[in-house]
Amino acid sequence: MAGFCGNCGSALAAGVKFCSNCGAALAPSSVPPVAPAPASPPQVSTAPPPIAPPQAAQSSSAVKIVLIVVAVIMFLMLLVGGSCVYVAYRVKKKAHEFSQEMGVNETPYTGKKDPCMLSAQEVAAILHQPVEAPEPRGDMACVYHFGHGGNRELNVEFTWSGGAMAMKLGHAALKHISGMETFTAISGIGDEAYVAPGGSAFMMRKGDVMVNIDLRVNTVGLPAAEQIATKIAARL
Repeated sequence: MAGFCGNCGSALAAGVKFCSNCGAALAPSSVPPVAPAPASPPQVSTAPPPIAPPQAAQSSSAVKIVLIVVAVIMFLMLLVGGSCVYVAYRVKKKAHEFSQEMGVNETPYTGKKDPCMLSAQEVAAILHQPVEAPEPRGDMACVYHFGHGGNRELNVEFTWSGGAMAMKLGHAALKHISGMETFTAISGIGDEAYVAPGGSAFMMRKGDVMVNIDLRVNTVGLPAAEQIATKIAARL
């Protein structure tokens, strides 16, 4: 801003030390201070903010993928485990049903294992022929010699344990081989009784004991075999 000369009052230009009109030296107080240049306002950067690196987003995506994979594996493990439990249950159930069908739970025999539990007199009364003293063969069979001179034999065989399964399996095997029912059921004797194919034997079961009366090599008829089996069943 311009000032005035203190000697002659002339206008002075800004920053001069002598008056251009009278040449008087200007006092320092008459020289207007030069105003400092206004400070330029701080420049504001218009550059876009830096973009955050994608590591955090990538890490989050990786964690999600891992969690999904773990969840799928756990689901498959549970599915397989559940399937194994179900299969084990079905196998156990089938095994139980099979054991029931095979007579595994039949009452075991706890009496004396005497295959000659019928006396010679009892068998003779049934056969109407003389019978010699019975001949035990271990504890599994008894042979009755009958007829004049004891020239004929009646074999009675015992299965003291597992007789129910033996009868079921034998019955099922012959039925499977022939493709038809080959056993003739007889009611009222023991727990079950059958005439084997061709009248070759009479089979009776009481509890878990099976009795087989061989009819192949003698002239003992079916009615006599039924009477013998009935007496044996009453004593088991």
